[in-house]
Amino acid sequence: MISCVDLFAGPGGLSLGFEMARDNRGQKVFNLLMAVERDPIACKTLRRNLDEGDDSCVLEGNLRDASVRKRIRRECAGKTDIVLAGPPCQSFSMIGPRSGNPGNTRERDKYDSLYTYFVDVVESLKPSFIVFENVKGILSKRNGNARVIEIVLQDLKSLGYDFTNENGSKDDYVILNAADYGIPQIRHRVFLLGNRLGIANPFPSPTHFDPDVFSLYRFLKDGLLPYVTLFDAIGDLTRVRAMKTMTHVPVYRRRQVQKYNGRIFSGSDSLEYDSGVFRDHLKKLEPSGKAFLTYVTDGNDGTITHHMARPQQESDIRLFAGMKPGSTSKDLFRYGDRRSKKLAKLIRYDMENFKDKYKKHRWNRPSSTIFAHMKKDGNRFIHPDGRQARTFTPREAARIQSFPDSFFFEGSPNKIFEQVGNAVPPLLARAIAGAILSKWRES
Repeated sequence: MISCVDLFAGPGGLSLGFEMARDNRGQKVFNLLMAVERDPIACKTLRRNLDEGDDSCVLEGNLRDASVRKRIRRECAGKTDIVLAGPPCQSFSMIGPRSGNPGNTRERDKYDSLYTYFVDVVESLKPSFIVFENVKGILSKRNGNARVIEIVLQDLKSLGYDFTNENGSKDDYVILNAADYGIPQIRHRVFLLGNRLGIANPFPSPTHFDPDVFSLYRFLKDGLLPYVTLFDAIGDLTRVRAMKTMTHVPVYRRRQVQKYNGRIFSGSDSLEYDSGVFRDHLKKLEPSGKAFLTYVTDGNDGTITHHMARPQQESDIRLFAGMKPGSTSKDLFRYGDRRSKKLAKLIRYDMENFKDKYKKHRWNRPSSTIFAHMKKDGNRFIHPDGRQARTFTPREAARIQSFPDSFFFEGSPNKIFEQVGNAVPPLLARAIAGAILSKWRES
């Protein structure tokens, strides 16, 4: 077995993808030696979903703590083949600044140094391969006169790691889009893949293409499948609607709102999943959608968890119902028609810094990037179906990230959104694992 250590593991998207990878005989080849995570709720999620049921490999601790790094070295040195890492990216991400709420700059910037602890662990464990993931903002973030990405690469190269890509790229990193690998989401992330085996680093070849950009000829020529869409990924899930909050509701109307909330179904943390619904939905899908739905429902025990709609202000529910699929709040201010003006008046936020704060998705396209900010609001993830007039549920977000239905998240809905948004999509991790495995055999 090829042993992996997962740093900044979160709920385990990277390690789950590696553990899902199989060899030509269908045998498991990657084993999780240790997963390190500081968030106690994410650690509960990790322990609950471990493939072999042995939670002793989960280390709850902060890599800044020297005793944590010492324990990793003591238990994993000489046994580790691959180190995986996706350090927190708060100060690299543009979501906070664009939203008009940059938060505590000092708090965000302290995350900039986390890569140094990753390098420290790599130096002590000396794995054959390293896999490092982060947002595109790391390419522009600077520390003094140098870009952070250049500093990370320089430190790792000094330890003997080579980042030459077998595709001949002049850069020592690649940007992968999750949608190119069968995930129903446009998600661009920077990956560093390095090794000290003296071989060129493999990266997975895309398996899917954007039919809005490329013609069907490419599909026929290269054997690629069209992108997996939102309809493919979540169109089979039970229809749920958002309860109305009492925010901005006058006293004389509160009883009316209470009656409304009593009539609608807003979902549940555990719902029966009808196999007939699955079969009916499967019949409507093209091969790419069939493959994804079959994957994500494999192991489903007849229940769907975490499928609850977030409560919303009454004005937001009216806005969600009225917006056209594919539109944003920016469109409402741009167009001067009566309908757009009426909907724009429902927005109660200051839109000066973030005019596309609201986005209603389309059934026939992948989702935009799922991120941890969903723990605060889901306004950029409005469900395509205006009759439901809500934002994505935690389970829908998890499916869009390619977590299977059998994967259970611990914590409140907001904590689930945070875990899901911070994770590496397991299907993308599985593709990377497969590429490494092919080179591992050669070496």
